[in-house]
Amino acid sequence: MTTRRRRKPRQVTPDVGSDPDRRAFNALMLKPLLTLPLGLAATRAARAAPRYASSIPALKEAAATEWRAHRRYVAYVGKAKLDGYGGIAYLFTALAISELIHAQNYNRLLATLGEEILEMESTQAPVGTTKENVIDAANKELNSIENVYPNILQRVKADGPEEAFLAVRYAWESHSQHLDIINKIRQWSPTHFEIVARRIDKIADNYFICQICGSTVKEMPEATCPICENPTRHYRRIDPDIFA
Repeated sequence: MTTRRRRKPRQVTPDVGSDPDRRAFNALMLKPLLTLPLGLAATRAARAAPRYASSIPALKEAAATEWRAHRRYVAYVGKAKLDGYGGIAYLFTALAISELIHAQNYNRLLATLGEEILEMESTQAPVGTTKENVIDAANKELNSIENVYPNILQRVKADGPEEAFLAVRYAWESHSQHLDIINKIRQWSPTHFEIVARRIDKIADNYFICQICGSTVKEMPEATCPICENPTRHYRRIDPDIFA
């Protein structure tokens, strides 16, 4: 009589997408996704469309939104330099890099889900005076925090993988940092913008950005990134003339 071997029950990983634990998600970094074998990416491609019907359009929208923000800040950099506001031009430069990191993170994630990455628009963003651009930047950052990202998050939570939720959280928290920095300038913009802008020029702040999540800070964190909790070696000081 032949004895049949009993199969061990398959272990099922709990779904943490609907209510993620910060530490659990930090173990699922986006960095490993960048080196996925082509075979694995192709396998996922066959399953991506029906499985992520809600989250894929949301991720594409997020990528396009971040790319537009990047282009807008690059345009603001040029205007600020033209107007002679070196300090504000440097701030806009840092924010432009952060937005670019967010857009790239979304595109890499979409690629692992088998989605074709379309070329982003490169039209020139409209600009006003530097004072108007500071106010506009603050308003758009606030809208991202209060409206854009809550909507994207809900769509990603509907059927998205944990990595998607993580990417959205990174960008959302980075936007909160952006708004905090800009608001310190905007609060004086109505009547004392010139004084504040010239003071920023004299202070000559440095901006550091985490290359993993886009966290934007004026001082290097002591040990880990406050958003993605990766070591601070992933931070880079931003060159003020990178868009020269």
